[in-house]
Order: sequence, then structure tokens, then C-alpha cells
Amino acid sequence: MIDVIVPIYKGIEETKECIQSLLTCPNTEQHRFILINDYSPEKEIGEYLSGLADERIILLHNERNLGFVKTANRGMKYSENDVILLNSDTVVTDHWIDKLHVAACSNSRIGTVTTLTNNGTIASVPLFNKDNELPQGYTIQQFSDLVEYISNKQYPVMPTGVGHGLYIKRTVINVVGYLDEQTFGIGYCEEVDYSYRVIKCGYINILADDTFIYHYGSTSFKEDKIQLATNNKKKIRKKYFWRYLQLKYFMLLNNDVKRVGLRIQRELKRVDFHENYEKSR
Repeated sequence: MIDVIVPIYKGIEETKECIQSLLTCPNTEQHRFILINDYSPEKEIGEYLSGLADERIILLHNERNLGFVKTANRGMKYSENDVILLNSDTVVTDHWIDKLHVAACSNSRIGTVTTLTNNGTIASVPLFNKDNELPQGYTIQQFSDLVEYISNKQYPVMPTGVGHGLYIKRTVINVVGYLDEQTFGIGYCEEVDYSYRVIKCGYINILADDTFIYHYGSTSFKEDKIQLATNNKKKIRKKYFWRYLQLKYFMLLNNDVKRVGLRIQRELKRVDFHENYEKSR
């Protein structure tokens, strides 16, 4: 059993799309979806969540707004299993949990696994470290199929995980602990801090280069994103000066993570992908 933890604050339409994508994914009968209403100011969100009827869903309500970090920690403490922290403005794709689990189990040193996405800094494709639109002519699932079709399942090591869709092993949580809710408040950069702590404890962070989910981006706190990013990046630089410099250097290099996006860009130029993919099914 793997527990998918979804903190929810704002964005009723994105939240609905996220949860429906979770519920309709194949081969998820054995997993749980821990949905946490972080005292949303949108009445429609509470009504929608309360109306959900599915045995896989565990619905928790915060009595006051705690912010992403404390809410995610509540879910992680509720669970005793491996977890996936998932933003509520994502759309997941077929067998995404299975693929993340396979990646996580490919090496005992792996602590976290990040999915590819269109909007996830160093986990972004086709263009690295960019907010990408979905390629023209593709649905989310079709683009996910393309990503999996060309993947060599290299699972490249990353200097940090990215929080849109982050798999964390329970054995690692037992060693590293939880997200730093005192330092990072309502959210932003908390997964960077956690990833650096994972490395300090002897584990690695990897990218599941065969797994794509869609991410709208910053739905819960759009207005505050710039200020949050600025303030919390300063905290990261102060706390992990050398790690921060290594991340900046990594982003300049032609690394294995970047090459995943380059392979996808090349494949997007091929006119016969759909025909070849259908033949392979």
C-alpha cells in the first residue's frame, strides 16, 4: 500500500480534475488517497470533498489553515507506508504510482523519487527548468505515453526532489523525519530542504524519467508565490550554501536530467510516434 497525500486549499476546478484523475487511474485499488482540506476559504471545495464516496479516500479536515508544509506532515504522520506528496493542481496519468514504486525500489540508496512534469523546475519537460505548455496535438495521457515510450528508465540522480509529485520511502521518513514546518511556513522550497537532509543521511534523490504528470502550478497561493520563493530561497542559501551552489552548477551542465528533455524534444519532431506507439501496445 502506498499513500498519496494531497493537501488542498484553493482551486476547485483543478482539485476536481486532480482527484478524478486519481480515482480513474488503473491498478490503484490497493492504495489510499489521503485528501486534507487545509481550511479552504472556498466553500465549494469542502462540499465537493465531503461528497466523495470511494473506499480508497481518507478525508481529513484542518480546523484552521496550517499551510502546505504542516498539512503534508499531518498526512505523513497519519500514514505508516511509503507516501507520495501530490499537489492538488496536478493531473496524474496511467500507472504513475506503479512506475514511481518500481523506480524507488530499483536501489536501496534511493530516498525520494520525482515525476516528470510540464511545470516543475528541474523536472520540467520538454524544456528544462521552464513552465511548459502541453505539446500541441497531445492530451495529457498521450504525452505521458510518449514519455514512457522513449524512456530508458535511467532514473538519473537529482540534487533535489521537486514537490509537485514526490515519492518518499517510509524507511527514509523514519530516518530523516518530516518537512521543516517551522522554517518554511505555508510552503515553497520545503522539498529542497528535505532533499538535502535526505542526502546528508546517505540517500539519493532520483527522477522517474518514465513517469509524467501534468501540473498547472501555484494554484493555492498564486499571489504570494514570488515573495514566498524569494524569502525561502534566501533561507536555503543561508542553510545550505555549498549545496545551493552545486544546484546552480547542476542547472548549467548538460546533465542526465536535461538529456531526458532533449530526447523528448527530438521525439516530438517525429511524425510517426502515434503509429509506432499503437503498434507496440
